[in-house]
Amino acid sequence: MALTRRDIIILTLLACLASGVALIREPASPSLAAHDKAIREVILQQIDAFGRGDDATAFALAAPDIQAQFVGPEVFVAMVKAHYRPVHTAHKLVFPNLARAVHNTSEIRVQRVNITDRRGRNTHARYIMQKQPDGSWKIAGCHLIKTDQLDI
Repeated sequence: MALTRRDIIILTLLACLASGVALIREPASPSLAAHDKAIREVILQQIDAFGRGDDATAFALAAPDIQAQFVGPEVFVAMVKAHYRPVHTAHKLVFPNLARAVHNTSEIRVQRVNITDRRGRNTHARYIMQKQPDGSWKIAGCHLIKTDQLDI
């Protein structure tokens, strides 16, 4: 049985529709810029280090100005436990936005993070990230904002 011109047009239309539906169902996820990936990775590494009790790694991910304020990793982690408990006991992190530049400089960025602890309590954090001369990113500060939201 030979295909008619009409059959070919209908098959072509169906193929186009199928492709369009596939694109609608599975939109391409936007890729993150290299600095956004690096910033998120540093934050995740520090949270992981706190969870493992690896004070030296957690301290090493802090910017030089932060490190200079403390005698060593143990004092730094003691401060985090006392004043930044949600960071130290984080169970789940969500990055709701991309890191944004501060005052038109690409060397300092602010990354918002939603932190949930093991009890389901949420805290919003703003991490100040500082680009180092070697191109890496370090944590230069963290501002916590408590919420009444629970993660259920």
